[in-house]
Amino acid sequence: MSTLLEDITSRDPARVWSSSCAIIKLRDAAELARLAAHLPEIERSTRDLALGGALFPNVEHLRFTLRKLAYHQQSMGCLCRLYPEYLLFNPRQEAEAGNVRIDDVTYVEGRWVDAYVCTCTACGARYRVEEREYHYTWWGWKALAPEPLQPTTRDRAPA
Repeated sequence: MSTLLEDITSRDPARVWSSSCAIIKLRDAAELARLAAHLPEIERSTRDLALGGALFPNVEHLRFTLRKLAYHQQSMGCLCRLYPEYLLFNPRQEAEAGNVRIDDVTYVEGRWVDAYVCTCTACGARYRVEEREYHYTWWGWKALAPEPLQPTTRDRAPA
């Protein structure tokens, strides 16, 4: 049994929270598949578990972890499609991990980040990511429509 599986099924709130956060960042397809194979067990062992959290309920990390494992298990597509479902995907960290490329950053009054434009390095999907702050920084990911293909000379009608 993997350490992540042991931790998330332990019923120890600190271990469940910590493993949830690790699974949220996990991109290893084989490890995600191993964990997803135990999804019913994970759901049973974490049901009604009080995870606390002052400003952001820690149960949200667990809920998203369960969603990610189900998404992976059902082969629903690129993991980047889950970005809009979780407020704590920091585009800079995702870029450092090689998951996205930051194409543009806009600022408010030249000082504060307003939004990023990012491209998934796996599938090419593009996102506008608003950076906001209240008691903590959070990010709102929104998929952008694919850019239209530019016609090439052979696609143009003769003059």
